[in-house]
Amino acid sequence: MDITTINSYNQEAEKIAKLHASLTPHRIYELIDQYFIKGKLTADIGCGIGRDTNFLNNHGFSVVGVDASEGMLKQAQQLYPNLNFQCDYLPSLTTLENLKFQNILCSAVLMHLNENTIEMACLRLVELLKKDGRLIISIRSTNEKDKRENGKLYESINVESFKQFFEKNGCEILIYENEVEKNRGLTWHNFVIRK
Repeated sequence: MDITTINSYNQEAEKIAKLHASLTPHRIYELIDQYFIKGKLTADIGCGIGRDTNFLNNHGFSVVGVDASEGMLKQAQQLYPNLNFQCDYLPSLTTLENLKFQNILCSAVLMHLNENTIEMACLRLVELLKKDGRLIISIRSTNEKDKRENGKLYESINVESFKQFFEKNGCEILIYENEVEKNRGLTWHNFVIRK
């Protein structure tokens, strides 16, 4: 994980928590409802303030939320004290070492990794996924030339190479779509992947 990004999240955790609490990722929730297998062990990798972890819990998933930012996890634990949160980060995710998940959500996370660790992180996500498991990934673009917004890294991806990576590692791309967030002019890339 990019250290500058983690530091930015730690320093601005309260401000980011307020922003994220005001946003609802409707499309991601539709994909979860359509593709995730209810009642099964689920990981929310990069859970931030726990908003999506809470959504998953409320919709019948046995879920653990994982984030690299202790500041964001503090916000999550205050908002949702009854949920399971752990501090860990991609590409290693050592706290999940012996677990396998039927469903993994990794929303707005991979763009915060350095280009040379994105493949390692994706391989780790595939390792954590059970056979026939489902993985939803969303990645946001940036309009900044230096790929930084308020200190946070927003690495770009090559969509075709990204899809080919998963296919080479025994996965099937069930959905790829992109959508433009009109008010900010930013593109989101959404993937639903089956192992």
